[in-house]
Amino acid sequence: MAHGTHSHIIGLGFALLFAWLLQGVFNHKSIDTKTNTLAKLERVLTAVFANRQHALVRQQTVFYWQSVWQKQLHDVTDWAVEYSVQQAIAVIVPLLALAVIFVVNPVIGAGLLVTLPVVPLFMIIVGKGAAALHQKHFIALSRLGSMFTDRLAALPMLSTFEAHEKQTDLLKEASDTLNSRTMKVVSVAFLSNSVLDFFATLSVALVAVFIGFTLLNELNVGPEITLQQGLWILLVVPLLLSEMKRLGQIYHQKAQAESAMEALKPILASCLCDIETKGVAVDATQTTSVHGESANRFFAEEFAVFDEIADAGQGKSAIVSAQTLTLNKGDCILLSGRSGSGKTLLLEALAGQRRATHRCQWPSIWLTQHPVILPSSVRDNLCLYDRYTDQQLLAMLEKVELSNWLKQLPFGLDTLMTDYPLLSGGEAQRLSIARALLRDRPLWLLDEPTAHLPDEQHHRIAQLIYRLTQDKTVIWASHKALPANWFSGFWHIEHQQVIDKIPLSHAEKKEP
Repeated sequence: MAHGTHSHIIGLGFALLFAWLLQGVFNHKSIDTKTNTLAKLERVLTAVFANRQHALVRQQTVFYWQSVWQKQLHDVTDWAVEYSVQQAIAVIVPLLALAVIFVVNPVIGAGLLVTLPVVPLFMIIVGKGAAALHQKHFIALSRLGSMFTDRLAALPMLSTFEAHEKQTDLLKEASDTLNSRTMKVVSVAFLSNSVLDFFATLSVALVAVFIGFTLLNELNVGPEITLQQGLWILLVVPLLLSEMKRLGQIYHQKAQAESAMEALKPILASCLCDIETKGVAVDATQTTSVHGESANRFFAEEFAVFDEIADAGQGKSAIVSAQTLTLNKGDCILLSGRSGSGKTLLLEALAGQRRATHRCQWPSIWLTQHPVILPSSVRDNLCLYDRYTDQQLLAMLEKVELSNWLKQLPFGLDTLMTDYPLLSGGEAQRLSIARALLRDRPLWLLDEPTAHLPDEQHHRIAQLIYRLTQDKTVIWASHKALPANWFSGFWHIEHQQVIDKIPLSHAEKKEP
């Protein structure tokens, strides 16, 4: 007897050691898989931002993209690595335990088989409500964060108009709304755990009552149960529901991931289209491109730009289209149309920043009416990791009429571009124009580059751009007046249709 007890203790020790080692290997693999999955998603999004940063940033606020990068990627990773694995374990382990219980006592096994589906049923019901609440919570959080960052950026204006109290009330109202939604999400999470704990406790209690009355000979249903079998079943029944309880504890990951995928799905879909298929659009739409100097002519037939958000798994939605578009090397095209007609969308598509049937893949210069100023020095903003001499930088700043502005800076080209010195919209636009004119690219895409400049300055800067792009291919969108004889062709957007007007011959083009 003593020898048997001693061997049982040794066997139990080896079993515990094996379980400990197995748990360690599982944890290591789980962390490693989570790290690799997160790194893969980050690489995918990095590629998206590199290719489509202008098109994507315009669609959402800065806080939204911060939430995507810092929270939603982690939510999707947790769901893929933890919840999905636990979901499989929560199915396999109960079935194995139930099979063994059936062998020991079919009556108890049949009772558990009948009551067991109630647990996942309640999890599904609660989970549906949790997913909707998480989505509303994320929207409220994005709105509050966006409102806060917007008010921080507008502090000088708020101070000028003495609007602090009104904006404080708006922020407090948005904060209260977020707190209310947060408490609803937390209450649903507690409800899910409470439901699982209730059913787990009830199942163990019913099994214990059945075994107790059977051992007391008060019940004679099914095969006879010994004390050893009864104790074993009482130890196994909690295991039957423990993995489901664990799944319930992390069930919020599923709701968070569903909310995150609403934002990530269209971005990841467009990125996978570009990275994996290398130029084949979603739904097998062929993408025609022009590469480098080898092609002198870009001819687009049945051109269409597709909305990235609407097209992700919901069927194609053409937002700008054209029957034919012709672009020769060296052309200067004037792009016209009402505000909101799709001029920016067309330029983004030709630059490869939006999904479309055709695109230009020449190295390009992109000038918009909303220039990006980096929180670095004037020199860094002009060079952008390229190398230029001080003479080149000073000469270009003089051409765009920023030499007087530069002389007022305390450290000249090495002055940091933070909140001080302040840049007006026109000065920021001229700085971005100088940055573009320093570079030699065959394709120039100009989206209202002089929108914030006074008329006289607009004409001078426009003439400068025209003179320095004589040997380039230019597509110029502008609401302001430009000489017609600068352009070899005219594109007009109306009712989401791009019309390729009859172009002027190159011989009719004249110097301004």
